[in-house]
Amino acid sequence: METLFAFFMLASIVVAVMALFRRSPVRRWFRSRQHPRRAVVVTTVLWLIAAVILVPKTPAEPTATRAEAPPRSTAPSRPSPEPAPTQTTAPTKTAGPTTTDPGTTERTTKRASAPAGVPADAQRVRVERVVDGDTLEAAAVSAGGVLASTAQVDVRLLQIDAPETKHPSEPEQCYGREATEKLLELAPPGGTIWVQRDEELRDRYGRYLLYVWNHTGVFVNKAMVTEGFAQPELYEPNDKHWPAIRDAGGQARSVAAGLWSACASFGAPEDTQPTSTTPEPAPEPSSAPQPRQQPEQPAPGSEPASEPDGVVSYPYPPDKDCSEIDESHFRVQEGDPHEFDADDDGIGCDS
Repeated sequence: METLFAFFMLASIVVAVMALFRRSPVRRWFRSRQHPRRAVVVTTVLWLIAAVILVPKTPAEPTATRAEAPPRSTAPSRPSPEPAPTQTTAPTKTAGPTTTDPGTTERTTKRASAPAGVPADAQRVRVERVVDGDTLEAAAVSAGGVLASTAQVDVRLLQIDAPETKHPSEPEQCYGREATEKLLELAPPGGTIWVQRDEELRDRYGRYLLYVWNHTGVFVNKAMVTEGFAQPELYEPNDKHWPAIRDAGGQARSVAAGLWSACASFGAPEDTQPTSTTPEPAPEPSSAPQPRQQPEQPAPGSEPASEPDGVVSYPYPPDKDCSEIDESHFRVQEGDPHEFDADDDGIGCDS
């Protein structure tokens, strides 16, 4: 019956369109009648009668189907007529939205693949190689808001500094290999990670400054600091997750986690033994990065001051630069008034 009704409606539409043209067979047939207007009226009435006959039979079929449902019940009492239509129509109402909007389903599937804890604006990336404890090489699975192409790039983990293992002019530092192995564990080559950017996307070496989450949702930057494989290091103006990473570093030092018990100090050579196993006190927490403090100034013209842990200190003023001193690759004094440390990695005159 549905097929017959559809054919009837299609034929009606074709005839109505043809009637719009003066030289069409429909117009000619009506003009050839003895009473053209009467013929139009009679045709219209007949069309309405046919429509009335055909239309009610189209929805009658589902009604008959629903009427056959009650005999399934074998209870002696007569069932109420209300529940049957309710059970039948409920799935019909919900079936439609389930199969519509494939674009929404695709977006939901992609987002569902990211583990819990990963920010909504993070981009999926594949790890190609781990360089050391705070650097890796990666390529985006598809172009996105962080990495605009799928080309391989160097990624520097934001807000952390791990001991060096491959510095061209420095010996391997204490706990550097352990830090590299930990990053290999958290972000193994060939595995999937999610990356998020901050205000400044790249450093002066072209590396991408990013926050990283692994396939289980672990915040890798923070985990490296929490377990004592790296120290917190602020890279302004990027400070989105700085408070959490800074506090994790303070907690790690207070419990002597990782390098804080295995090394004499951060950045010490690999063969240097720790001088004490007493945990260093945690730094006082602060709500924002503190400005650099100028150290107390010795008398002008004096020799470099003796500082702990290999720190080189020159009086200020006068101002000096790396070409005016004999030392290189040394730990800078607090505040670094001469700005020997151009890349803010704690090591002066290293480039």
